[in-house]
Amino acid sequence: MAGMQRRGRRTSRTVTAAVVTAAVVATASVALWLRSDHNSNGTGTSPAAQTGPGGGAVSSGASGSAGASGSGTAPSTPDAVAKDFLAAWASGDYTKAGSFTDNTTAAGPRLQSVMKSLNPKSTQLTLGSQIPATGATPDPATHYNFSVVDTFDGGLQWTYNSILAVVPASGNAGTPLVHWSSAVINPQLGGAANLTATPPAATVVDDTGLPLQASAHPTLGTVLTHLATAKPSGAPAPTALQINFVDANTGATLGGTQPVNLGAPSGGAALQITSTLDNRVQSAAEHALAAYPESGMVVIKPSTGGVLAMAGNSQSTAGLAYHALRAPGSTFKAITTAALLQAGVKPSDSAPCPAIAIVGSQHYHNDEGLKNGYPNATLADAFEQSCNTSYVGLRNRLSGLGALENEAKTQFGLNQPWDMGLGSATYCTAGGEQVPAGDGQERFAAETFGQGDITMCPLTMASVAATVATGTFKQPILVPGQKQVAATPLPAGVDNDLKTLMRGVVTDGTATSLRGVSPTLGAKTGTAERQNGDLDSWMIAMDPQHDIAVACLVLNGGFGNDKAGPAIKAMLNGIGIG
Repeated sequence: MAGMQRRGRRTSRTVTAAVVTAAVVATASVALWLRSDHNSNGTGTSPAAQTGPGGGAVSSGASGSAGASGSGTAPSTPDAVAKDFLAAWASGDYTKAGSFTDNTTAAGPRLQSVMKSLNPKSTQLTLGSQIPATGATPDPATHYNFSVVDTFDGGLQWTYNSILAVVPASGNAGTPLVHWSSAVINPQLGGAANLTATPPAATVVDDTGLPLQASAHPTLGTVLTHLATAKPSGAPAPTALQINFVDANTGATLGGTQPVNLGAPSGGAALQITSTLDNRVQSAAEHALAAYPESGMVVIKPSTGGVLAMAGNSQSTAGLAYHALRAPGSTFKAITTAALLQAGVKPSDSAPCPAIAIVGSQHYHNDEGLKNGYPNATLADAFEQSCNTSYVGLRNRLSGLGALENEAKTQFGLNQPWDMGLGSATYCTAGGEQVPAGDGQERFAAETFGQGDITMCPLTMASVAATVATGTFKQPILVPGQKQVAATPLPAGVDNDLKTLMRGVVTDGTATSLRGVSPTLGAKTGTAERQNGDLDSWMIAMDPQHDIAVACLVLNGGFGNDKAGPAIKAMLNGIGIG
């Protein structure tokens, strides 16, 4: 019943050559200009009409080109092979382009990967003159210059020269073939490098206009880099772009390279991106986690969904606050309880809490404080004291194995992609849902108290707390105005009951570490058991009066009130609450 974490293997190589731009070849024998969909799947799904700048069909434009440019027969001369290769590349048919090379398996996917990353609106390829052979040793390959013009939104263009070599037919190859390497795409492109075209990095500021620096907030480094170079939704075409050579695995700019600048920022004023982050809250969250290795915290403004802070203190999991894949334990009872309340269960209704609950071959128990059960428990008691066995028994009041899956999506906005301003992603799950339908009664019973196949992170659980704070899910965002997915509001009575129950966890239940902080603060503790027996420390909290919600996770930290709770208290105290 443990949460899971995955780590991806990373490799990196560097390109040491400097980036050089050059003018278009003046003496061209053929121009191949085709509007391309560089996000195609590389299987020929290019625009139906392949036309040049004036709308006319592409012409081979030179003698000795039998079989070139769609004649239906295999090209038989080096000129024809070079033309057909460039035509297929320009059209976005990377599989076809690869078929004209001596490494079909590698060339097509590599072209697709690079062009998708670069993402120009169109590509113009112009075959130039043949390069005369030099040297005492004859070279069987025929070498050609060609020029590349990549056009981007706003009419910005990147122009440079490259070279391709066509090797004679040999062995199983019945026709000449382009000798493949990544340097055909660009002379400076290595095999493990990629190309990106992004607006010049902007200054990211918090919700008060204060600049946010990765040097001051290291755990925000990746987030700030993305926000600084992302094109905001609905924004006009950029007036400037930077072409960068980056590591194909990490996206980091490669050492020894310089960006190619296209255009110029309008007015010369520094670009600025306003975020929802709050420097004061971010600093308080970072300081609160300093005492707890392998921890993460997310703070949200419930009224808007704006993320105020995303902090982490981890050597093992980059971005733990929004990338962790861990069972949320009893913090998930907020969602289970919402489903039970909507099924007609009242807080005062009986919810027996035995020491052990048995479903099939599985025996479910409570945490140490309830190892003997809780006599005469109600739903309110079960929530405040965090009785797992009560929830196992109450599962029969729900509408089936998919009840929690449905509740999580319909009213808490989970189980679907969010775009916070970093691109669309379904956070904190290795699949498409944080809360899948129960795979049989045994797994469903475990899901009722946040185990089974459920995975979460502080981001998603902070959103759950924020939904309770207002009664309506507001998708977390990092950029004001970012499009947000919606969910069905909780019925007013249900939400009021949830607020009361979470307040009871602080005043009469397991969140003793938060007592005395604020009279409107509610919380839910969580202790998630992993397969190896280790316990993750969780807590969620929300305060409607202060318009704040938070979730904290400390890996292998024990009971929720032991580490996650004190970390949340420290953060709240740090911003003047309590």
